[in-house]
Amino acid sequence: MSDRLQRLWPSLVALAGTVAVVLALLWYFGDDTGDNSADDDAAAGETVEEPPATEPPPTEPPATEPPATEPPPEEPTGPVTADPEVMEPLGVLNQTSEDGLEERASERFQEGGWEVAAMSGFTGEVPETTVYVPEGMEEAADALVAQFPEIGRVMPTVEPFNDTRLVIVLVDDYLDEVDSQ
Repeated sequence: MSDRLQRLWPSLVALAGTVAVVLALLWYFGDDTGDNSADDDAAAGETVEEPPATEPPPTEPPATEPPATEPPPEEPTGPVTADPEVMEPLGVLNQTSEDGLEERASERFQEGGWEVAAMSGFTGEVPETTVYVPEGMEEAADALVAQFPEIGRVMPTVEPFNDTRLVIVLVDDYLDEVDSQ
């Protein structure tokens, strides 16, 4: 057995020395267990090419970004107008105490390309200027509101409103919006 121990002794000393060096390096450099895919790729036998440390960063924007253009104008270039193909006849009702408001509003809608089929006064309790929309005329209502944003609310048609046309009920908020323009 002593003969066998004498042959193993140099290997045991080398192994103990290697373990001592590895432990000393771990203690000195700390625990670097962060995610570093380049180190992982290199350890797996893959070659990873890194740019030299002195190379300046690229000056071109990434390929996914569109080229810089002039900023859009701050205000629209003209009034929004609806597509004539989606326009439907309108009924205009005046719930305010302002006499003739339905006629003035009708003129505005007609100047915008909309046909006004009827206008009248209205006694009711609609809370804000609203367009009542019959089934199937939603696209026309969206176009109307886009062209005339003072119409603040879109609702499905209810009794007693006509169910063959868009019906706009003008309320005091309409006066505030139109007078401020």
